[in-house]
Amino acid sequence: MHKKITSGILALLMLLSTVSCAESENTDDTSANTPTAAETAASADGTGEDTAAETEADDGTLAQVISLYSDRNYDGYDFRVLDRSPGHWGTEDVFAEEMTGEPINDAVFERNNLLATHLNVNVVETQAGSPVGTLKTSVAAQTDDYDVVTDGLSVLAGIVAANYLMDYNAIPEVISDNKWWDQQLIDGMSVAGKTFMMTGDISIMDNYGTWCMMFNKGIIESHTLENPYTLVEEGRWTLDKLEEMAAAATADLNGDGKWTTDDQYGFVSEAYNTYGLYICFGNKLTERDEAGMPYFVYETEESITALANILDVQYSDCCNMGLFPGLGREDHFKAGGGLFYFAGMINITAFRDSDTDFGIIPAPKENEAQEQYYSTYSPENMTAYSIPVTTTDSARVGDILEAMAGFSAYTLTPAYYEKTLMGKSVRDQESQPMIELILSTRNFDLGSIFDWGKTASTIRGLENSGNVASALKKISKMANKGISKWIDEVTAMNEGTAE
Repeated sequence: MHKKITSGILALLMLLSTVSCAESENTDDTSANTPTAAETAASADGTGEDTAAETEADDGTLAQVISLYSDRNYDGYDFRVLDRSPGHWGTEDVFAEEMTGEPINDAVFERNNLLATHLNVNVVETQAGSPVGTLKTSVAAQTDDYDVVTDGLSVLAGIVAANYLMDYNAIPEVISDNKWWDQQLIDGMSVAGKTFMMTGDISIMDNYGTWCMMFNKGIIESHTLENPYTLVEEGRWTLDKLEEMAAAATADLNGDGKWTTDDQYGFVSEAYNTYGLYICFGNKLTERDEAGMPYFVYETEESITALANILDVQYSDCCNMGLFPGLGREDHFKAGGGLFYFAGMINITAFRDSDTDFGIIPAPKENEAQEQYYSTYSPENMTAYSIPVTTTDSARVGDILEAMAGFSAYTLTPAYYEKTLMGKSVRDQESQPMIELILSTRNFDLGSIFDWGKTASTIRGLENSGNVASALKKISKMANKGISKWIDEVTAMNEGTAE
């Protein structure tokens, strides 16, 4: 399915409107990497020709970013983006046919018109059930069919060692230090000194795939529980506090002595969240050596204790893990049946239409000694952008992608906050700094997206706190074998590239 947008008079009108609005807008969105400045960088050959949009300058307005591209003209080039088909996790931030009044749609339309107006570029979207699967066919045929692909982190990770993706470090037109790129992802997901995936303001799908803790304000009030926002601000929002409040809110509402979705739970969760909470305690499955290669770090006494404590909460009577017949987890929380719900931020906008008044906070810390809050993400559904090795003009692709990201900081990111903070009848202002905190503290772990030896999968499947040590020991040999094989493949790929 292909979609294409072209420039025109409407683009100019939209530009004037967007510049005016953006220069008066101040979202203070540190998490979305909104830029503080921009300046043009000279080409590496010293001729002074502007080839990249580099930042480190002054005020960071949309007009300033636009000025970086005053000399660009790509002659109506079709910038071909391969992304996910419509659905629950379908891509929403690449193409918009027309203005509809919906914030995200209109922001995408405005951003693409900026690309059309200032770079003479048309955004062309190809949607696929499996973008990476489609890309593999294209690369195998050695055809330059797509400029960029966006898909889930773990899906993109699956083709890294097979040499399907370019290293962003080899494309100087993409300035990874720019504040519209997610620095946590770049640092956390780079391997062997190379960066194969990037995201940031260019997308909202990475935000959708980031986990947050939602809480029912009505239950907090009716049970006279502590204010979650205050707990976070004072550093007292911990796993023990979650368990304490969840137990206080859990009730057998129909008095039948059975736990079903007719009852009220203190915590609505899922199996993935065992790993998710572990990551939010600042832990990882892997670290990297001096060569940038991963090695396992999960088999420690501290890790075993943390996982056991998490499981005791996850599989207690106060938690709905979606294992009961009846309403699903999302619907149960949306209907007011749970105090806390730990899930992807993609659910926020859907829940805003319900009668349940809820707030948003980060995942709890392991204990008050933990220095900061961390957040987790869905390895399969949080997406990033990659560039195929078959591209015939990486400089052009990189330049356009950089502009797309820069323009998104002043169109797409403000629209994301507008949509996530608007409730059925009120605007949840208290959630904005919490969302910013969540998005700026993602603890990226290579072990989560590569899942060598099924380590991450095993942790997600744990149910008994007494079996943690034995389960980790059981997979240890297979895990180390898997990571060693992958390192050999990457090393061979790097040697082949060097030749």
